[in-house]
Amino acid sequence: MPEPAGITVTYENSIVRLVLNRPKQLNALNDDIRKVISSTLNELMERPDIRLLVLSGQGKSFCSGADLKTTSYPKVEGDWSTRRNRTATWQRVLEQMERIPQVSIASMHGHVIGGGALLATACDFRIISDDVVFRIPELALGIPNVWNGTPLLAREVGLPTTRDWVMTARKVFAQELKQSGWAQRLAPQGKLAEETDSLINQLLDIPAASLAMTRSMTSALGRSTSGMSLGWADADLQQWAFTEDEYKKTIRSYTRGIGDKVEK
Repeated sequence: MPEPAGITVTYENSIVRLVLNRPKQLNALNDDIRKVISSTLNELMERPDIRLLVLSGQGKSFCSGADLKTTSYPKVEGDWSTRRNRTATWQRVLEQMERIPQVSIASMHGHVIGGGALLATACDFRIISDDVVFRIPELALGIPNVWNGTPLLAREVGLPTTRDWVMTARKVFAQELKQSGWAQRLAPQGKLAEETDSLINQLLDIPAASLAMTRSMTSALGRSTSGMSLGWADADLQQWAFTEDEYKKTIRSYTRGIGDKVEK
């Protein structure tokens, strides 16, 4: 079965690289991308020979978030239980990211928005170029910040900073992301790949067993302090929000704005 357009998966010795590859859509996330990421993460659970996962994006930006012009979800219909399950598909991907034995790295430039920002937040390491613009726009669109995103962000940067970023839906720039600890490393424009390779080499220099055990330990610490254990109602909140006229009106305006920016 051919790999769907939108993401490429490449195995290089002990590294797997996932590259978002919809540059005309600023790598907006859709259900094809989700399926590839999910199946890759399932495979990695049984691949101790793979030590690192590296996530990046082609084109001008890492990721503009969920594809609101189509959908980032499978078709949501059926009874309440079925709709709830289908609305939680991306949340389950973030939970998978937490549990794989490999160390994960998000290497980012340009826009890091919404679901793309949360996907990166689930990674162990975040490296950003100094042109990064981060934003969690969900509240401005009339929906809660779901995918378990709020507790996940609170775990990584603390509750006061999470309140600021989520509740204002403002843009956050590279220096603040580095100072907050969300990004561990900051690269000048044009040096992101070099900085990413430097981190990869540092991690590969660590003996495989001790690195894997420490990855498991830090993942368990993250799950016990907050993060993925607190989003049990997110699917219900999101499904409810999708039915509201306020959301539908806001999302039409937002997608028109995205379309204008992409065409420019």
